[in-house]
Formats: sequence, structure tokens, C-alpha cells
Amino acid sequence: PLNGAGRDGGRPARASELVPVNRRRRWPWILAAALVFLLVSGAAFTVWGTSVLGLRRVEVALRTGAADEQLAAEVRAAVALPDGVPLVRINLSDVRARVQQIPEIDRAEVARRWPNDLVITVRPRTPSAVTSANGALWLLDSGGHPYTQLAGPPPPGLVTVNLSTPGPADLATLAALDVVGAMTAEFRRTVAGVSALSAHDVTVTLLDKRTVLWGGPADGARKMQLLPALLAAQRGSVYDISDPGMVTVRP
Repeated sequence: PLNGAGRDGGRPARASELVPVNRRRRWPWILAAALVFLLVSGAAFTVWGTSVLGLRRVEVALRTGAADEQLAAEVRAAVALPDGVPLVRINLSDVRARVQQIPEIDRAEVARRWPNDLVITVRPRTPSAVTSANGALWLLDSGGHPYTQLAGPPPPGLVTVNLSTPGPADLATLAALDVVGAMTAEFRRTVAGVSALSAHDVTVTLLDKRTVLWGGPADGARKMQLLPALLAAQRGSVYDISDPGMVTVRP
């Protein structure tokens, strides 16, 4: 008769022998998970907490070529990031905002280039004219921004524009720049200055003291086409081409 003894001669089963086989097989998976965790944690620490993938160089370039050394130095100074700071922790938007505060720069793009570079591509402002403000001469870009104060005379080829409140939100400024933009390079060399009292009242003064009442910026190409022939054909002191269909000349 059965009396509780096992088939192996009556020895009762030990507790250790009752552990399920599945539990015995879990330890390799636990070890693998621990290894994966350690690898991921180490990689994250390397990227976020060390200088292995940290900043080593700030490269500055124009959209159409290499930036000059002075501008590149200004950009690097504006970036102001310590050497070795992890690239992943750099806020690209903040860097772009700091670079775009440089007066000579219109726009900037910032990107990481692994493993250790920050690449900043800039578009400098292009001077379209010169204006006077606060007792000094300033370069004006095509958007009407007075962005750089001049220490000397205006650069050759740039027309001086007289404005009451120069700026990108001033309609008279934008109208004057449109008029300057409609001029040929040859005609600009004969211009002493441009003044704009409003968006529809732009006057061009020539080096020989003659005055051209240009009016508004509309029909700029047509006005520029007829003006040289008009100046050559008719003597006068004031040429009104504000309406190119009804030109008048005053003595």
C-alpha cells in the first residue's frame, strides 16, 4: 500500500525539487535585460553628459560661399558656447536668435554635424542705400533696416536717401528704396540724393542740381526708361514724371 513514499525508495520530495522549471530559466533574460539597460545608460551618458560628442568647432559659412574672417569671428562670439558642451544639449533656436542679433546678418541657420561640429550658415544684409539718422550715416538694406553706422563717406554706388523715420515699417522708406532699385547703375552715378516725404512723394536730386519729381514707386521701370532721354532732350530745373503718361518740365 502507498504510504506517502516516492517511487525512489520512499524519500519525500525536497522543496528545491518542487521549483518550476520556468523559474529556473528566467535568469538569462534578467541578465540580458540588465546588460541592455547598462549599455543604453552608458550611451545616453556619453551623449548627454560627456564631451566625447561635445562641441569642438563652430563653422561659419555664407549661403553662397565662405564668410569673411571678421564676420565669422562675430558669429562665434555671439554663439558663446563652451568647448566640449554636448552637441545634443545645444538649443539651436537660441543660437540662431543670438546670431541674428548681429546687425550685419539678415538670417541664420544652425545645425549639428556629428560628432563635434556646429554649422552656422548666414545670409548677410546687402546694402541698398545710405541714410542719415541720429547725426550719422547708416547702411540701409532692401527691407529698410538701418543696420550699420558708417565711419566715413558712403561706399561708391550707393545713393543717399533722406528720410524722416527710416525703418522697415516706414512706407516712405520702402518707397524710396523701390525708387533706388528701379534706377540703372549708370543713372545712380548722376544722383546726389533721394528724399521721400511719403510713400507717394519721392524726389530725386541730381548732381547738376536738377530735380526729378518721381512720385510713388509705381511704374518705376517705365519712368527709368524715359527719364534719361527726357533729361537730355529738354532743358529745365524740375522734371515731373510722377505720372509717366503726362510728363512736365519746369524751367
